[in-house]
Amino acid sequence: MIEKNNKPKFLIVGAGLAGICVAKRLHENGIDFKIIDNGLNESSRVAAGVINPLVFRRTTKSWRVDELLPIAVDFYQNLEELWGNKYYEPIQIRRAFSHLQERETWIERQNWEDYSPYMKTIDDLDTNFDGLKNTFGTGVVLQTAYIHTDAFLTDARNWFKNNQFLIDATFDFKEMDAQTGTFQGEKYDSIIFCEGYRGIENPFFNYLPLEATKGEILTVESTQIADNELLNRKCFILPIGNKQFKVGATYTWRSPNTELTEEAKTLLFEQANSLVDAEMKIVQHQAGVRPTVLDRRPLIGTHPKYSKLKIFNGLGAKGYMMAPLLSEEFVSNLVTESPLDKEIDIERYRKRYIQE
Repeated sequence: MIEKNNKPKFLIVGAGLAGICVAKRLHENGIDFKIIDNGLNESSRVAAGVINPLVFRRTTKSWRVDELLPIAVDFYQNLEELWGNKYYEPIQIRRAFSHLQERETWIERQNWEDYSPYMKTIDDLDTNFDGLKNTFGTGVVLQTAYIHTDAFLTDARNWFKNNQFLIDATFDFKEMDAQTGTFQGEKYDSIIFCEGYRGIENPFFNYLPLEATKGEILTVESTQIADNELLNRKCFILPIGNKQFKVGATYTWRSPNTELTEEAKTLLFEQANSLVDAEMKIVQHQAGVRPTVLDRRPLIGTHPKYSKLKIFNGLGAKGYMMAPLLSEEFVSNLVTESPLDKEIDIERYRKRYIQE
């Protein structure tokens, strides 16, 4: 715990989604901090930023969604007022069922008390929806949205830089003393690593099962696809305005590079064509690398040996929904030592550190 008479100071390494959210929470608490970032992490920017309370593979609720979702909505909408731009964009998600069992599971769960806030009751229009290639019907997910990721990260970076919080540089481990929390001669209460997939190269946290998972995404143009909802089956088709849509995303495990591949472009185009009967023109092809974890839970907490070193990483595909609340809990842990959720605390991997 930080002593009351000692004004705390933190250094955040990385200004992607994770670093920005931690920095914002520190700022809200009046805590001194600096962010160091070289501007090269594009994965948070390339991401579609979809806020979806369901997991379609099993037709289950996302982990802790009842807590995560309202905090996320409040977080992004408050930043809209602060920075004068639009980030949180409500949009309905229409899931095209992959098989009869998925439809039956949806019908069973749509009336469950803890599921009904997120699942529209299926009607004849959903069953016979003609806006896509559809065999088993569709279901509509409620309380869904997407984040204008590029605008959000650009505005965040500019705000922190203009207010003297952001150091535009590359973090060099040779200039850090892990025992004292010193970097370039300046002492910090904690150094917080929010490096995204580059965390796999962190010599202090490389015992953690962080994976670099490349995702490729297309932007297509079409006048024949409805632009009032996100469509999902095998891929997603997200309307982003001006008759353009994001189509994504692939998953290439253990691939820490952003090279574009013809295989991914072909696969995404085929998946989109299996969902909608429409002419599409590819206007952009992008790639980003997600920081993912085997157990699908973030990596948050304190190094088992060096108490000055912290990590806030591994947010994965649902990062834009999880980051606002988890960053709040993390900062509370930093300042008051309130316990972290055991499912995200890196203490769960202590044995891996000891073994190495």
